[in-house]
Amino acid sequence: MSKIFVALATYNGERFLAEMLDSLAKQNRPADQIFAVDDASSDSSVSILEQYTSKLPMQISVRKKNGGHRAAFSDAFVEIQKVAGDDDWIAIADQDDIWLPEKLELLEKALQGASESFAFGDAHVIDANGKRIADSWRSLAGICPEIPFRSRLCGTNNANGCLSLFSASLLKTILPIPEWIPVYDEWIALCAAKSGGILAIPDAILDYRIHDQNSVGIKPDIRMSDVLKINRHVAEGLLATAERLNLSSADIIFVERYRKFLKTSLEHSPNFSSIPWLFENRNALFPGCSTVKLLKKIFGSSLGFPFCKHFLGKN
Repeated sequence: MSKIFVALATYNGERFLAEMLDSLAKQNRPADQIFAVDDASSDSSVSILEQYTSKLPMQISVRKKNGGHRAAFSDAFVEIQKVAGDDDWIAIADQDDIWLPEKLELLEKALQGASESFAFGDAHVIDANGKRIADSWRSLAGICPEIPFRSRLCGTNNANGCLSLFSASLLKTILPIPEWIPVYDEWIALCAAKSGGILAIPDAILDYRIHDQNSVGIKPDIRMSDVLKINRHVAEGLLATAERLNLSSADIIFVERYRKFLKTSLEHSPNFSSIPWLFENRNALFPGCSTVKLLKKIFGSSLGFPFCKHFLGKN
């Protein structure tokens, strides 16, 4: 029987951590082992973890220096890789969510016998006090359950790590997690989409907590220039790791063209010559958009950052 390993990262999480660990202990399908990595917390997070070792099959490690959630989860994945087989599963736990009792049960059932190597569910959304503020995270955040693979090459990710279960065999590609990827679960989903595919289930599987200290949550809009720079950096990273990801020649050509478009958009205005390419690749570049919104995005993207900044007041 396949085992389920959980990677849990903590950092100054004493406010919600006990409630999170209680939900892990109440799973209908219990985790076989939990690897908790504390990222040099200055509060009582480690003490809280230690209090739960009698309730949960948990191994705790403490980083001496804070390195961020990417490094903490990477450490947990490295430990899991030492003991997991290719037919085992990995779940990701954030310190502030509350897992519904059926989370692991539903995700494992969805993947059993499926061709996909990764599954993810939906979530209820709660505030800092545990009050539900939305029935569906997907609806609230405008997330498409299914997106084309090339959308992921453009930096789109629809699968939060905390909502997922994936094959331990993916760790061969996932590790080490590249420094150029903005968010670690974006990289995991990209690897999964290329190796086996991704399955979305409609069920809510946890209470996703939105509060003032979320690493990922509902954020204010990022500046246009920053989005273009981040995506260009990601495109350069993808080209550098194309062989590791087993990207096809067509995918590589697409990423090279996308990088060229981003560079031109940052430096020149307008960029109307890009409209045919933008339209041809509209489903990858702008997944889930209505026809009207799609046309607006294509035209807006062709204007370029300098034009938008000087004439439209967009940063």
